[in-house]
Amino acid sequence: MNTKKCFFGILIFLTMIFTCDAFGDQIILVADEWCPYNCDPKSENKGYMVDLAIQIMGEAGHKVKYMALNWSRSIIKSREGEYHGIIGASKTEASDFIITKEPLGLVSNHYWVKKGDPWRFKGIQSLKNRWLGIIQDYDYGKELNNYIKKKEGTFDVQVRAGDDALDILIRKLEHGRINTLNEVENVFKYKVKMLGKTDLFEDAGHDMTTIEDNYIYVAFSPFFLKKSVEYAKLLNEGLIRYRKNGQLQKILSKYGLKDWK
Repeated sequence: MNTKKCFFGILIFLTMIFTCDAFGDQIILVADEWCPYNCDPKSENKGYMVDLAIQIMGEAGHKVKYMALNWSRSIIKSREGEYHGIIGASKTEASDFIITKEPLGLVSNHYWVKKGDPWRFKGIQSLKNRWLGIIQDYDYGKELNNYIKKKEGTFDVQVRAGDDALDILIRKLEHGRINTLNEVENVFKYKVKMLGKTDLFEDAGHDMTTIEDNYIYVAFSPFFLKKSVEYAKLLNEGLIRYRKNGQLQKILSKYGLKDWK
């Protein structure tokens, strides 16, 4: 046996181990584009939740890679362990995932109609005779989720999936193929502004869900249980620290937002 080769082989192996430890983990987070929470991965401003994850995990020696992927696949592939977690999930969407104790945002689902449409949301019963557009596998709250399930496969609820689901639903709303769209207020306003269609639509009311049901999180995969618990703890501690030292508001200000608390 060549002792010299064996020695160098062991040395290379140990170097690889210590190099990985020194540089930490690469954490891959995925979600469909949902600006201002998570935006285009190629843009300078990737979304405030992405910015928080990158900076906080980076301080612990880890590198965060953010990728845009449609929401259904984001959940499935992260659950299976292909990715480490998803961004912007509610507790319902990520019931088996590991989340931070502190939420990383608060959303408000609103109904949107074409300008001039007098309809306003006044409870689930008011959706009668409306054509509602939604995105597949989003959590819309218990009451609307039940309505969607009941109306599945009918013209009353039209479901879109894919990377451009919101863009397609907005075009359908514009051209009358649906007459109602449910989307988070900040997300809808950001998207129509980017599309130059702000003046085409108006707010028809919010969904009346409780604040607790509207909190969102970075949810880590149950596949990597031990690591996921560690990541969630690091992110949670970092969020608390950033809130105290003003760094959280500094990041939020880039997107025209204020602390949800």
